[in-house]
Amino acid sequence: MNGRKSHRQIKMFVLVLIAALALLALPTLAQSPANLIQNGSFEDGFVEGLGVANNWNYFSSANAKAGFYDDTWGLVVADGTHAQLLELIDATSNDSYAGIYQTVTVTPGQAYQLSFSGLVRSDEGSITASNYGYRMQYAIDQTGNTDWQAVSNWVELPWDEEPRTAPANGSAYTMHTETTVFTATTASATIFFRAWKKWPDNHEGNYDLDAVSLVPFAGTAGTAGAVLPETGGENTGTSNLGTIAGVGSVLLLALLLAGAFINQRRQQKEV
Repeated sequence: MNGRKSHRQIKMFVLVLIAALALLALPTLAQSPANLIQNGSFEDGFVEGLGVANNWNYFSSANAKAGFYDDTWGLVVADGTHAQLLELIDATSNDSYAGIYQTVTVTPGQAYQLSFSGLVRSDEGSITASNYGYRMQYAIDQTGNTDWQAVSNWVELPWDEEPRTAPANGSAYTMHTETTVFTATTASATIFFRAWKKWPDNHEGNYDLDAVSLVPFAGTAGTAGAVLPETGGENTGTSNLGTIAGVGSVLLLALLLAGAFINQRRQQKEV
């Protein structure tokens, strides 16, 4: 009889311990807000025959040949197995562009963190050879505007170009990651990215974009500054104190249960 009772007690202790450990994962899951950008890592497909990622819109100027492609070359992909490639070639005058954009619904007064990764490649292969001829820019339009030519707050990224067809060091490209925080002023915002070819010539520029993320930010725009890892992971700026407290509570519960079980087993042996 005592043997069957002890077996049931062991099973109960194991079940309680498993349930307690399962609760440990809940705080971590709660700290991962959903990405407002659809198809931000470009893993959800591209428009056939066009090369623009699903859920994204595109634009280009008329003074160069612009191309859009699903880039699966592992050396230029930051997250998953796909990236959005923008191409500019055969420019006939200064300042040719090609880009993509997406409009999202936001909450006025809420801070948001935008992050993305990418790199710039060219036939010339360096800023010295091209005289800074290939640059990449982004912009956040807080009116929900979708006309790229009406945007006035373009931000030039500090991404210096690399050789287009192979890394200069023969093994890997430098994948850049950018992070910024803004506070929404209206109910929608449009995120723009554009490739910029400055000079008129037949040389080709390739611009890869990946791991685009827009998530609510726990602080304010003035508290931003953490650089995201190059894998595209999200840093929401939330504190880890809640998680630490949760871990401590679960471990304390497990220790108390174990102590009670051991004590009960000792008393049974003494009877």
